Order: sequence, then C-alpha cells, then structure tokens
Amino acid sequence: MFNLIILTIFIILFSCFTWSKFSNGLIIFFLLLPSYLIRFRIGLLPTTLLEIMFLIIFIIWIIKYRQSIINNLILIIKNNKILFTAIFFFLLATIISIFTSINIQSALGEGKAFYLEPVIMFVILITTIKEKKQINNILLALIISGLITAILAIYQHFTGWLVPEAFWSNRQTYRVTAWYGFPNGVGLFLAPLIPFAIYLMKETWPVIKKYKTQKINKLSITNSQSQTTQFKNWLLFLSSIFYLILAPLAIIFSKGTGPLLGIIGGISLLFLINKKTRWLIILVGLISLISLLFLPQLSNIKQEITFQDRSGQIRLAIYKETWNFLKDNPLVGAGLASYSKKIAPYHTTVNNENIEIFHHPHNAFLTMWVNLGILGLLSFIIIKFYSLCFIPYSVYKQKKQLLPLTLFTISSLFIILIMGLVDSPYIKNDLAMFFWLLIALILSSKYHLENTSTKEN
Repeated sequence: MFNLIILTIFIILFSCFTWSKFSNGLIIFFLLLPSYLIRFRIGLLPTTLLEIMFLIIFIIWIIKYRQSIINNLILIIKNNKILFTAIFFFLLATIISIFTSINIQSALGEGKAFYLEPVIMFVILITTIKEKKQINNILLALIISGLITAILAIYQHFTGWLVPEAFWSNRQTYRVTAWYGFPNGVGLFLAPLIPFAIYLMKETWPVIKKYKTQKINKLSITNSQSQTTQFKNWLLFLSSIFYLILAPLAIIFSKGTGPLLGIIGGISLLFLINKKTRWLIILVGLISLISLLFLPQLSNIKQEITFQDRSGQIRLAIYKETWNFLKDNPLVGAGLASYSKKIAPYHTTVNNENIEIFHHPHNAFLTMWVNLGILGLLSFIIIKFYSLCFIPYSVYKQKKQLLPLTLFTISSLFIILIMGLVDSPYIKNDLAMFFWLLIALILSSKYHLENTSTKEN
C-alpha cells in the first residue's frame, strides 16, 4: 500500500512537471532510464515506471503539440525519405515478428518496449527539441544517471551489495552488476555516455573561464551569465569530470571487454576526425597493434580479443548455432521473445561443457535478424549507417563542418557499433531509448542546432 502511494505521488508530480514545461519531463525521463527495472501491474497488464513516464510524455505531447506535429514531421520525412522508409519497415518487421512468435503476449511486451515506444520517443524528440540548451540538459541527466550507476558498481566491488550470488561467490570471476543483475548491463549503459561527458566538459569550460575573467576584471555580467547559469555550468563540468573517472572504473570492475574496446574505438574515432591528432592516433594504434601481437605480457588480452579464451569460445558457439538456425529460417528468424526456445535444437556444447541457452546471440546484427527477420535486420542496418554516415556527410558537404555535438554523437554510435560485435546493446528498455535518442540528435543537427549554437548560456 505504501509503495502504491509513493508511486501515485510520483506519477502526479511527474505529470505536473511535464505539463508545466515539456522539456522537464524529458529530462526526468532520461535521468531515470534504469527505472524500467521497477515493475508492477495495472490490473492484468504488466508495466514499468519508465513506461508510465513515457505514456505521460506521449499524451502531453499529443495535447500540447498537436497543431505542429504533422507539419514538422512532413518536412523532416520529406528530407529524409531513406531513413523514414527504413523506420517504417523496421516497425513492420516488428509487427510481423510478434505474430511469428511462440508467445504472442511476451512478444507484444518486447515489441512495445524495445521497438514501438523508442521509435515514438524518437519522433517526440525531433518534433520538440529546438535548442542546444535542451539537449545539454538531457545529456546532463544521462551523465548523472550514469554517474550514480557507476558509483553503485564501484561500491559493489568492495561490498557485494545487490550482486547476485552467482557473480559474488566466485571471487576469481567476480563481476559487479549495478542495478541490472548481470555484469554486461553496466558497460552497455555507461560506455556510450563517455563521449557526451567529454562534450559537456569541452562546451562548459570556456564559458566558466570567460565568466571568471569578467568577474576578475569587474566587467558587467549579463543575465545569461548570472550565478545560476554559472552554477549549472560547474555542475555540467564537474559531473562530466567525475563520470570520466568513475565510469571506466565501474566498467573494469564489471569486466566488460566489449565496452572498454568500444570506448577506445569511439575516442580514437574523434582523434581520427580531428586533423591535428589524426597521425598521432594512427601511430598510437600501430604501436598498440604491434605490442598486442608480439608482447607476451599482453597474451591474455590477445586471447580475449581473438575469442580464444573460454568466454570467446562460448560466443563463437553461440554465433555458430544461431547461424545454423538462421540458415533454416532466414526470412522471419525466430520472432520476438522466442530465440531461447527455438534455438534449443541447434544448441551445442563448448569443449564438451554444457552451456546455458542465452536470451539473445550476443551480437547486435544476429540479434536483430533472429528477432525481426531479414527485413528487420536490413532496416536496422540502414537506420544505423544512414545516421552514422549519410546525415553527417550531407551536413558536412553543405556546411563544410560538423557541429561538436554531431561529432560526439557519432562517437557514441560507434561505441555501440563496436559493442554490438560481441553483445546486443539494444535489447534492453533503456538502451533502446538511448539508441533512438542518438538518432534524434544526429537528425536534429540538420535543422535546429545550426542557428542555436550561440544562444545557450
């Protein structure tokens, strides 16, 4: 009863905040992305706190923006026909996969949580986000959410609090899990936020320095440079600094090799794009590669990267059995919420060891294929690479430069791409929402941010 009262109060307050200022609702929503773990039922319908917040945002969006939604969407769709065609087929594949599932009720739950609701959130974002200031507030919310998650993971490393017994009991393979109950969830959430922490730090420090200089020289300070704004800039800056220290540490404690490689790849991409650091990062990359190949001290890392250790062998076995299944079911795959049961006849052992059947094949592209069939896979690939390559290229061709936000969003997408080679950084409520936020940020750079980059702060 007490929990119900607290939940009701929260929903009422959240509704009021969102109605009074729509962007407030978006900030709270992304701050509380892990709240999908708070599950309950409304009657017979299972739901989560994150989903309730999404529904409130959706209803208020319809009411407050109903007159401008259609016009905005028509313009954006007209200029991005390939992207929205791919999104249409992505959703069509989702519907088909619900009805090819062996459990339609579970498939409906996955369909709305991983595919339908995130795409709707993407549409909400591209029709309401108009200023860089709004984006920075959402990114700050994500950084704070990630920072709290990282702190919990680090605390778990020393205490074991909330860590499932399976991961706590074996100290040789001990891995922290944060809120998620499994270690991979830590890195999958924290790693793609690293570029945005760098971005916020880079954006706010010049403003902080400018304010300090004006104060020392006793120059007049305008309203946009008030103490409140300065406090916010310090909050952005310090949160980013602490995140860049604590998030990698939490990922190391979770033993997430994929996320760590993703971070290295994402940061390296930023250095490659920057002409001043391009040759430096190429040189560092060559030295690292040679060291990895020839230094015996790095043999453990080499074995892990080349799938020669036990974890790698398990992944190779998963890929093999998934590929054998897909050869027999190339068009429709397994359907939503059906992989673990339909893969059973194809399941193999690893070095004569019986390995559990996982919920997904630990590869983003194989996961999309088995869940949504070949149509879903192809549309997902088009969405990802259209956003990662085509939109930034078209903006660069027109403007002769890319906005810093676009560059760091590309880096985040690249981290997800690298992690997706050894895991499925989409099939989770918060990760799906975050993925479509990135697509919205890339798309928004074509329309809203060019003329607002000087208006914030």
